[in-house]
Amino acid sequence: MAGKKAATRGKGKGKAPSNRNAVPEVYQQMLAEALPTQSSIPERPLKRRRTGQRNAPLTAEALSKSSDPIDEDDEEDAEFEDVLDARNQQDSEASDFEAPPKAQQTAYRDSDDESDESDHEWEGVDFDALPEDNEPSGDLELTLKPRTTPQRQKITPRRKAVSKAEKVLRLEAHKMHALCLLAHLDRRNEWCNDEEVRRSLKPLLDKKMLTFLKPRSDLSQFGRAESLKRGLDQVSVMWRTKFSVIARGLRRPLWADDEKDVQNYQLSDDADPVLEKSDFRAAAKALTGSRDLGAQLYCALLRSAGVETRLVCSLQVLSFNAGGPSMPQSTARKVAKPTSSENSDEGEAVDIQGLDSPFGSASGPPASGLPLNPRRRLGHPNAAAYLMPEMSTPARIPPKPKRQVIRESPYPVFWVEIFDEAHQKWFPVDPLVTESIAKPRLFEPPSNDRENSMSYVIAFEEEGCARDVTKRYTKAYNAKTRKNRVESTPGGERWWRRTMRNYARGWTSDVDQIEDTELASAEAREPMPKNIADFKDHPYYALERHLRRNEVLVRNQAIGRIAAGRDLASPGGKKMENVYRRRDVKVARSADAWYRLGRDVKMGEQPVKTVAPKARPGDEDVGDEPDERAGTNLYTEEQTELYVSPPVVNGRVPKNSFGNLDIFVPSMVPKGGVHIPDLEASRAARILGIDYSDALSGFEFRGRHGTAVLKGVVVAEEYREAVEAVIEGFRDERARVEEQMRSLAALRMWKRFLISLRIRERIDWYDIEGEEPDVVPQIDDDDGGMDSDEYVDDGGGGFLID
Repeated sequence: MAGKKAATRGKGKGKAPSNRNAVPEVYQQMLAEALPTQSSIPERPLKRRRTGQRNAPLTAEALSKSSDPIDEDDEEDAEFEDVLDARNQQDSEASDFEAPPKAQQTAYRDSDDESDESDHEWEGVDFDALPEDNEPSGDLELTLKPRTTPQRQKITPRRKAVSKAEKVLRLEAHKMHALCLLAHLDRRNEWCNDEEVRRSLKPLLDKKMLTFLKPRSDLSQFGRAESLKRGLDQVSVMWRTKFSVIARGLRRPLWADDEKDVQNYQLSDDADPVLEKSDFRAAAKALTGSRDLGAQLYCALLRSAGVETRLVCSLQVLSFNAGGPSMPQSTARKVAKPTSSENSDEGEAVDIQGLDSPFGSASGPPASGLPLNPRRRLGHPNAAAYLMPEMSTPARIPPKPKRQVIRESPYPVFWVEIFDEAHQKWFPVDPLVTESIAKPRLFEPPSNDRENSMSYVIAFEEEGCARDVTKRYTKAYNAKTRKNRVESTPGGERWWRRTMRNYARGWTSDVDQIEDTELASAEAREPMPKNIADFKDHPYYALERHLRRNEVLVRNQAIGRIAAGRDLASPGGKKMENVYRRRDVKVARSADAWYRLGRDVKMGEQPVKTVAPKARPGDEDVGDEPDERAGTNLYTEEQTELYVSPPVVNGRVPKNSFGNLDIFVPSMVPKGGVHIPDLEASRAARILGIDYSDALSGFEFRGRHGTAVLKGVVVAEEYREAVEAVIEGFRDERARVEEQMRSLAALRMWKRFLISLRIRERIDWYDIEGEEPDVVPQIDDDDGGMDSDEYVDDGGGGFLID
């Protein structure tokens, strides 16, 4: 072998050693694995591990190869293969070593460079068997194809689409929940005025605190405000040290995806146990409860000191939007079963210090009288042969249960507002959660908080009147908060005003006017939204992409721009979109829709917008052909005028082709006529023999078909009194008939009653054999009545007693 190596080294005189060949050893091995698979030689089966002797005789093929002249590279390849065989503990020749049949590595080399050194490496290789399209590129390429297992895609459950009926149900539940929470807050505000609660809490205030809470009138405006805040700071520090939070307060309600989750829902063990007024009084003495209860007792404490205080609550109302979070699925609670004395092994203890114990017999009891150390018992010779006797469990003190940590939202649900008489304004105070004074921006939770949401903030005063102060605490009332309130729904603003009217004072004070101005200015200072989603349904700003089918821009004047994505063609690489005022967006309707509102499109007006008709489920797709169906022309209110119906002439009422008259709004009544909305008006007009026309007040749609709704008639104005008189006669006649029917029914009942009495009287006079005949006493007003002296009350109340 040494001679061969020396001879080989002689061939490369004046050049780099062969171990620094342009093709490294690893790539040579890869080439040896890849080329046999591309040649015409059939693939050999995978080599198995040999279990015989390692010095087995070589095969004929190996002997033939060994007789051929071997260059240095082939010899190094053989040595490299032997190393691989040693690692895998396989005994095989270098020529028999082959990779698995799957070719994962491919190498291509150009023969122009360094051909004098590596031409001998390609001896015996059939280049005709190589693919013709694999032309040499001059670079060495390595392609690795690892075996990849297909990964299962995570199936994310899609949220079910909310139907129209469910939207109505959610909105009704939202309103009902808001009313219940308002009643709950009103009740808690009444409890804060309880005299017993105030007497329990007032001793917590010392003289210094009361001095600061009631500043002197001779101080300046700034001095009185600072004195009040200093006193509140001292009271808040004292309250945090005295009150202990041991329960959970109100939190955000969530919708359940499955009805079973609601049925199996159980109130948590750490919920607020205060349900009655007696519990509230007990909590005032113990100074323990939830942080909501702590804010309520803090309100009662300040009211006991004569400070004008409001109880403020962020109503955790069930959202009516479909994009809110859902309630997690309920899981069965695992209750730990108490272990019985039979199955428990806690009592199997042994006295290792006794005389009968092998530990004590071999080494004697310890002098200290304490149990032996476990390390000493391990090496005792008799420890393994000792049978542990059954003994009673020694008395142990049960471990003190660990107090569970209550995890709640870092934003409060209840807090208080204090009236600053010097500045004539209200400011918030939260002693337990945010520990802040006059910092209203710290109370709004983020939208992803699952424990707290701010949509309605209601403040109750000591007299029981309430005010909506949500705009004071929210940063984006119009852009975000308003979408979660009932005002964003049709007719919701009117419903909320009617609801809060029940808690109004009845008259507006000067302080209320100042507060209304403050809240309006806070809303006016709200900046323009910074993302596109907040512009949707915004009361002051609008984007063209958010316009509905029946909305148009009447004034195309932008007041700002917002980034709406990336656009490399635009300057700065951002696509900008114009922002318009909401007042420049007008509602456009078709001519038929305006007609039903009592307006008609003016002559010569051009439509401001044309919308394509909505596709119906039965329509067929025309493919690549354009949709040539005519669209609907829309007009704004400025392009219409009040509809004027043809007048009534000589008592003749105008009619359409169906024999009636369209009266969608009162202004559509023709001049000289009158609309009588009564069901029997047409009958009265026929009896009088006057001309009339049925009034078409609208359509009732069932599916895509509408049915005309007729309500009353239209007659000439001079016939109005006559028609109304006939209708009044119909009512009198109907009332007379109803009275006659009631009289006949009463007479029939009396007749049945009298016949029953006669039958009973005849039965009572029958003689029964063996019994004395009953004598029916004659009851007069003066004898035998309940007021007479001979009447005996037997307790039967007029019935026979057995």
